[in-house]
Amino acid sequence: MDIFEQADAFTPSRAVLQEEEEAAAPSASGFLRPAVCVWNKGLVGRLFPKGLSCRVLVVATCPTSAALLAALPGKQLIGTVLAPGVSLAGTSLPAPGSGPLPSDRVCCVYSLPGPDGPEAGALLVVCQYGVARERCSAWARAVLSQMSYGHAVFLGAMAAEQFRGQGDASQESLLFSLATKAAQQRRTEQGGAPSAPPLPTGSLVGGLPAALLSHCQVRGQSAELLVTVEMVMEGRAAAAEALAGALAAALGGSSGVPAAAEALRTPGVRAAARRALGVGAGAQADVYA
Repeated sequence: MDIFEQADAFTPSRAVLQEEEEAAAPSASGFLRPAVCVWNKGLVGRLFPKGLSCRVLVVATCPTSAALLAALPGKQLIGTVLAPGVSLAGTSLPAPGSGPLPSDRVCCVYSLPGPDGPEAGALLVVCQYGVARERCSAWARAVLSQMSYGHAVFLGAMAAEQFRGQGDASQESLLFSLATKAAQQRRTEQGGAPSAPPLPTGSLVGGLPAALLSHCQVRGQSAELLVTVEMVMEGRAAAAEALAGALAAALGGSSGVPAAAEALRTPGVRAAARRALGVGAGAQADVYA
């Protein structure tokens, strides 16, 4: 095959592109269908009489971060998020006092009270299903519009192929951060340090983590994204350790939820997260603690 035949084979013609656009047109409107938030109205009304609000919102969008948030003690289940295109077939019914299994395709919303009540605490959104890229913006808009928060922390993962920087994700835990302009200004005013090193230039974060951060950026809201670079399953233990340290740093301080930060530093929470992931102990990542 010469270079001209190769160009014909790998470069789609306008006719092919038009056929694909016409085939996608009937389903395009379905991608705009928002997620549905189902609340325990009685419990939410008692905990949040002035409306659903919190000091810090934390959203887990990958298995490692979901296992970490699920291991936090003292949280209360207040709702769930149903997404179009996500089947509930095979989902188990949790026993009283326990949460869903790591394999369940659900998204639970928890309240983690602070010292002065739920509104001074955190809201935890633990998403255990994948959201199609075409639906991510609609999902983020539907969920984030349901609550008010002073600061948001999004937890996600990116493929090693999309990472442009030093380090080998198969040999070490790599964790980086991105922040909105409002979050950067908030950090400058409070004199705090970043929770993790900034994401190297050229790296590409997509999907639900990017949609959540973009939602806050265009609305001038304070938010940051903590993203791990995942390559092999065996690396999730070290990634959970690094993510726990970075999240504890993000939740610490007078404007955070110190109790949650202290819980993330305990060996019990980290061990429970590793058990949920089905991996053994990983090396402690002191650089992020």
